[in-house]
Amino acid sequence: MQREKSIDARVRACKFYAKNQGIEIINIYADKAKTGTTVKRRTEFLQMIEDSKKGNFNVVLVHVLNRFARDGFDTLKYKQELERNGVTLISITEKLDNTPEGRLMLMVIAGMNEFYSANLKTEVMKGLKENAYNGKHTRGKPPLGYDVDKETKMLVINPFESEAVKLIFSMYLDGMTYGQIIMVLNERGFTTKVGQQFGNNSINSILKNPKYAGTFAYGRAKPKDMDGKRSGFKNDNAEDIIKIEGLVPSLVSKEDFDRVQECMKIRKHKAAKHRAKRTYLLSGKIYCGECGSVYVGNCRPERSDHPEYLSYRCNNKTKRPRCKGWEIRLETLESMVLTELSNIVFNDELIPKLADGYHRYLMEQNNDGMITQQSIKAQINKVQKDIDKLVSAILNTSSDSNSLVKKVNELDNQKRELTEQLYKKEANCKIKTLTEEELLHSFTQAREMLKQENYLQ
Repeated sequence: MQREKSIDARVRACKFYAKNQGIEIINIYADKAKTGTTVKRRTEFLQMIEDSKKGNFNVVLVHVLNRFARDGFDTLKYKQELERNGVTLISITEKLDNTPEGRLMLMVIAGMNEFYSANLKTEVMKGLKENAYNGKHTRGKPPLGYDVDKETKMLVINPFESEAVKLIFSMYLDGMTYGQIIMVLNERGFTTKVGQQFGNNSINSILKNPKYAGTFAYGRAKPKDMDGKRSGFKNDNAEDIIKIEGLVPSLVSKEDFDRVQECMKIRKHKAAKHRAKRTYLLSGKIYCGECGSVYVGNCRPERSDHPEYLSYRCNNKTKRPRCKGWEIRLETLESMVLTELSNIVFNDELIPKLADGYHRYLMEQNNDGMITQQSIKAQINKVQKDIDKLVSAILNTSSDSNSLVKKVNELDNQKRELTEQLYKKEANCKIKTLTEEELLHSFTQAREMLKQENYLQ
């Protein structure tokens, strides 16, 4: 929130001081719109400390000491580091000489700056908590599905985004995975609050946000650490969390929100075999006869009343109006499709055609590779000729030949890189071709393997 004019005014004051004292300005280091509480993320400040080691300057000017650092430890630490590098820190509005009185004043000012920063943080947090008790949005972008009323600072429903939120809760309760939910959202043109495509983390945070059930919650994440970084983890201290019912217009019912939380706990604590990623071979490759949308894989987790159920169903099954296309068990559909595929691909009469096409493909690849190899060899020969000329020039010159030697080294490196490229191209062209008998044998083995795995009927 810092204004540009405030920085310009401080820079102007430092320049005026430097002119009166006969100091030449070498560089200006200004961390714009960054907190002075910690120096960890102040790139310009840290660059200034690094540059001080090079001996480029011997004085650092600041308008006031709290522009150098707010933390008392940082103030003393980095002032001492500057002094080790032969650099003097000067505050143009405060007297900080190297006398006992000056050092005492430095301690007092550093302590007061740290107190001011900590006290300001406390007061700001008081204001934020008071806003939270009144249901006002505290900071940053509002959650997806909401906007902030400019006058009241309260959350109001965003009609378009709210449909995405309702859809996410509905699909999750229908047993869809995060990946399937994301696919549907992308198809319908929904994005996150910042205009990006959804990911697993964004879906997870939406499903856990109590605001969607009408509960205003503040302080759920851990506060910043001593370096000013947010951890993003859940705040374990219940006393720091503010929760007030009815201050936010709800997008889902309290019952559905609680059901989602319960489902998330069940999925999280399932055995590893149930949490393993499933491979849906036909997802996105089958089209619904009712509405024309693609079929996607679906998993209904194991429960007390039924075992795990893997299936394919229309992508519009969970949308409104819901598609009436059939849901088909995974084993049934994949077995049927793979059996039909094996009858075509593993057909003995088709082997000669497959072998012929395979060989023609390899020849095309090898031809392209041969042309590339010839080009690389020509480049290597040219580089070698240039090297020979330079070596001859070095031997026949009596003057300084450092530049010629440097050029030879560069060409030698270039030759080495080209030689490595040539070896790779030659290796790629040495692909073993298969005879019809070998191809038939490989396909027979594949067919038997699929039968053993019960993929084929």
